[in-house]
Amino acid sequence: MLVIGLILLVLQLAQQVTRAPEGVAQYVGTFTSPIDLPAGGNVVVGLVTAAASTERALRLRYSRLLDGGVG
Repeated sequence: MLVIGLILLVLQLAQQVTRAPEGVAQYVGTFTSPIDLPAGGNVVVGLVTAAASTERALRLRYSRLLDGGVG
């Protein structure tokens, strides 16, 4: 769930940054996110991502996927 939340955040931030005509948009063009969630969907994904990251932080478990392949 953390990865999904991060991907959605990056897509939405890229869309917002390239939306302004000055600045980044004049150099790289505009970006339109392929996923367009309504406000309620963004709130739900944000809450679930926050809960997943809190659970991950409180358990302090090692994961090869999240913590790197060494160990």
